[in-house]
Amino acid sequence: MQLKKHSSSQKLRGAYYTPNELAKEIISLLDFSNTTSILEPGCGDGVFIDALLNKEDRLPRNTIVTAVEINTEEAKKVKSKNTPSLNVNVLNEDFLEFYNREYEKSLFDLIIGNPPYIRYQYLTATQREIQSKILTDHGMKANKLINSWVCFLVACVQMLSENGKIAFIVPAEILQVAYAEDLLSIQYFVKDNSSYLQGTCFS
Repeated sequence: MQLKKHSSSQKLRGAYYTPNELAKEIISLLDFSNTTSILEPGCGDGVFIDALLNKEDRLPRNTIVTAVEINTEEAKKVKSKNTPSLNVNVLNEDFLEFYNREYEKSLFDLIIGNPPYIRYQYLTATQREIQSKILTDHGMKANKLINSWVCFLVACVQMLSENGKIAFIVPAEILQVAYAEDLLSIQYFVKDNSSYLQGTCFS
C-alpha cells in the first residue's frame, strides 16, 4: 500500500492533466447556444480554457467562465493567460469549499472539465466532511471507497441551471464499481426534467 506521506503533491491533489486534443474534442462536441455561464471546477493548467478560446466565435459575447483551482501556482498560470475575448474569473480555492458557499446561489449553463482523482484517505478532514455531506444530501451513500471525482460530479450536477449541460472526463470504473449504481440512476441525473450528462470515459 502506498502511504500518503510517500505520495507526490500532484497525486495528493488528484492532478491528472487532460491532453490538449482531448479537451479540444470535448469542446468541439458541445452546443453553446444559450450558454452565458461556464464552470470548470478544477481547471489545473487551463487546458479547457485554451480549448474554449479556440471556439470563442461560438460563444455568446457575454459568457462568463468561472475557473476554480486549489493549487496556487496553477491558478496563477491560468490567470496569466491572455484571454481578452473571454471573461475568465479564476478562483484559487478548493472546489468543495466553493460549492459549500455557492450551492443554490450560483447556477451554470455548462460545467466542463476533468475532476481530481483523490482517494478518500488522501483527503483532509474538512474535505471528507464536505464530501460526505454532498453525497448523502443527494441520495448517495458516503464511504471510504469513494474517490473525489464522484463527489465533484454529484456537486456539479446540482449546480446546473435549467437546461444546463455537463461534460466531464470520468474513469471507466463508473461502469464497474458498486457505488456507481446510485450515480448512474436516471432519477438522479435528471434534474427538473431538463439537465443532462455528457460523459467521456477512459481507463
